[in-house]
Amino acid sequence: MKILFSITYYHPYVSGLTIAASRWAETLIREGKRVSVIAMHHDRRLPRNARIGGVSVYRVPWIVAFHKGFISLAWVFSSWRLTGSHDVTVIHLPQFEGMVTALAAKLQGKRIVAVYHCEVVLPDGFVNSIVQSLLEISHMVTLLVADTVVTYTRDYSESSRILRLYRRLTKRKVVAITPPIPVPTIHKQVIAGIQKKIGKADVVIGVAARLASEKGIEYVLEALPIIQQQLKGKTVKIVVAGPMEPVGEAAYKEKIMALVKKNKKSVVFLGSIMPQQMGSFYRCIDVLVLPSLNSTEAFGMVQVEAMLSGVPVVASALPGVRVPITLTGMGVLVPPARSRAIATAVQSVVSKKEMFIALRQKAVRVFAASRASRAWSKLFMDIR
Repeated sequence: MKILFSITYYHPYVSGLTIAASRWAETLIREGKRVSVIAMHHDRRLPRNARIGGVSVYRVPWIVAFHKGFISLAWVFSSWRLTGSHDVTVIHLPQFEGMVTALAAKLQGKRIVAVYHCEVVLPDGFVNSIVQSLLEISHMVTLLVADTVVTYTRDYSESSRILRLYRRLTKRKVVAITPPIPVPTIHKQVIAGIQKKIGKADVVIGVAARLASEKGIEYVLEALPIIQQQLKGKTVKIVVAGPMEPVGEAAYKEKIMALVKKNKKSVVFLGSIMPQQMGSFYRCIDVLVLPSLNSTEAFGMVQVEAMLSGVPVVASALPGVRVPITLTGMGVLVPPARSRAIATAVQSVVSKKEMFIALRQKAVRVFAASRASRAWSKLFMDIR
């Protein structure tokens, strides 16, 4: 079976969406499937065509870039050609141009799977409201022509406005499959390098996220003085692992850097860390905070990785995001955008750290990568 993934960004761009997509692709390759990817040529320094982890990647040139999206005539022709030469097309949403690929596959009688990773919530403004509406129309068209729709959790499926509308229009179910999340490995040299950058600290608060406005990193920074006051006598540091220059987030980066000036010695930015090195990052922290603000975060694979590494989590009580802590008990949920709530939760986790760590084996059972891989593979067995 030949399977085509349609996605705006792909490796080496790092995000939860690209990591999940690559893990799903590699699962299919291990099953003996042939997997290709059509993606935007987001970084023109990259080769147009490449082979990554057994996946054939075709990067399509674009004419105009807007925020995190692109306009490309070449996408239309490439979509027609590639969907025609594959048996199944998997559209990874959010992706405006995914509608074109889905329609190309439909017109050629190909099977379509739509994976609804998350929603896009753009800032207020007239232009953004138009873009938001166009994006949602595109996503709904893709969902309606798809044979199967997948999202990470039933909780997110039931809470998503778009997915609720899809179910109401089609009377179909949405399949819930979490991405395969392997137990992170550690590398002593990487740990040593991270610890050197962190320096001396009694409590290390980790954040694994891009500098993107929906990630809510500012609320962790605002919580820092409160945490320091609660943990008197202890040196507390926030360590952020993630891309420092994500697409379309220059203004947000300025905002974050302005906040960092107030606590310069207590905040460390590590920049991008390769997925296979994230286990070493988790080994260097006492608690992971996932402070996301809205439905652009649908699950938060990093919190499961942290749990599998024996690190408790403080996470926003958002649909989908709340599932790992709800299922395992290995952390504390907080309302989004509440700095004081984050501070109180971090203090609670740090003071009862051993109790939370004892729940690691439960997290291993609940989020066994083999179970997720089997569910994903079965989906394609049923398509035959």
